[in-house]
Amino acid sequence: MLLTSLRAALQSSCVHVLIKKALELYEQLRQRMGVVVVGPSGAGKSTLWRMLRAALGKMGRVVKQYTMNPKAMPRQQLLGHIDMDTREWSDGVLTSSARQVVREPLEVSSWIICDGDIDPEWVESLNSVLDDNRLLTMPSGERIQFGPNVNFLFETHDLSCASPATISRMGMIFLSDEDTDVGALVKSWLKREDEDNRMNLENWLNDYFHRALEWVLKQSDFVVDTSLVGTVLNGLSHLRGVRERGQFVVGLIRGLGGNLALKCHQEFAKEVLSWARESPPDPRKPLDTYYDPASGRLCAYELQRGDGVCEEDLSNPHNLPVIHTPDMQRGLDLFTPWLSSNHRQPFLLVGPEGCGKGMLLRCAFAQLRSTQVSVVHCSAQTSSRHVLQKLSHMCLIISSNTGRVYRPKDCERLVLYLKDINLPKPDKWGTSNIIAFLQQVLTYQGFYDENLEWVGLENIQIVASMSAGGAVGRHPLTSRFTSIVRICTIE
Repeated sequence: MLLTSLRAALQSSCVHVLIKKALELYEQLRQRMGVVVVGPSGAGKSTLWRMLRAALGKMGRVVKQYTMNPKAMPRQQLLGHIDMDTREWSDGVLTSSARQVVREPLEVSSWIICDGDIDPEWVESLNSVLDDNRLLTMPSGERIQFGPNVNFLFETHDLSCASPATISRMGMIFLSDEDTDVGALVKSWLKREDEDNRMNLENWLNDYFHRALEWVLKQSDFVVDTSLVGTVLNGLSHLRGVRERGQFVVGLIRGLGGNLALKCHQEFAKEVLSWARESPPDPRKPLDTYYDPASGRLCAYELQRGDGVCEEDLSNPHNLPVIHTPDMQRGLDLFTPWLSSNHRQPFLLVGPEGCGKGMLLRCAFAQLRSTQVSVVHCSAQTSSRHVLQKLSHMCLIISSNTGRVYRPKDCERLVLYLKDINLPKPDKWGTSNIIAFLQQVLTYQGFYDENLEWVGLENIQIVASMSAGGAVGRHPLTSRFTSIVRICTIE
């Protein structure tokens, strides 16, 4: 019966590997208090437990979930703390969830889902919960005894920092990139397209996309480390609503090549254009090609001559006029589709220091209507607290049917721009608090506030920039974050 429910939960696209893994997860949850699902971003970790929950729901079993990213908040906010002056105990997000689940009747299953990096700093506190005692002991001396209807579910891409004491107590499900069905992912993306355009897109995807993806993965000359699914989604990000073959070819070069080094990106552009039997207008600069809807042909960028510059424009060094050189136009076209209201997506702009990332973004933001931009200048000490301060200044808290929500105060939309996002220093376990916080915001569209309440975010777009390369003081971003944002590189 569970197998039938799982197939129904997956609807028409029946991915057999996921069904097998979901049955394994179900067996592990019955036998163990804690189960960890490990695998690269996009391998289907969240899909796995969501699918199992939906299948159990179809069988009439109620499953309640409490989701959190343990590294997106300070340890005290997660596990609770004692006020050293008054000796008064205050609950954390995890202990508050624990109190709620023990109140549930035995026929209601509860999953406490920790979606984030695992390290001894917080997970060692759960060792007595994960063994046969099922007992959570808090620093206040209070104890919470869990019943057989409660499970802890951990979701992570890496267990290198977890101790043997923790790992030996947990069941484990492993997912890999090899199990990822790129064809099913592309089909799922295609279903959101208009029916009248779907047939053309499907033909072009079959002709060029899979071949181009294979070429990019074989070269593997990525500027920012990401996962297979992150690369696929980057490739599809410029193809939404495309109606002409030339437009598709240019979108494919920009999307799949967006995270490639310059030389490799140029080679990739030549390859794709030759497959499509299209000749670039300027063979020496294949990347300077764009699709002109008026003529229906591929054209090369040319210097746009402005109206001239008056003396007053030059008096303010922060507001100098922008000259639309071919490089400038190409850079803008790489990410402006992600800012449009129809295809809005979080993205990361990467390039060497002084290449004009800030200028390009300012120029693009100036074209947006009813939009405010809030800038967070990152440093080694920047944390989630600084982002929350910006949000509280720029947003109103509104109570809705689904709970409390942050919405922009004086405009329809807010762009939160994080400059130099790879500067914040990770902790000794390699996790950056601000990256974990943004990962939670982008995955679950919200965060936990100081009162341990879930607050949603609406009409807020995350944009970030960083300098590439392993310069001193810059730290690599986790692939779980880079896989859920679109990436574009400029020179």
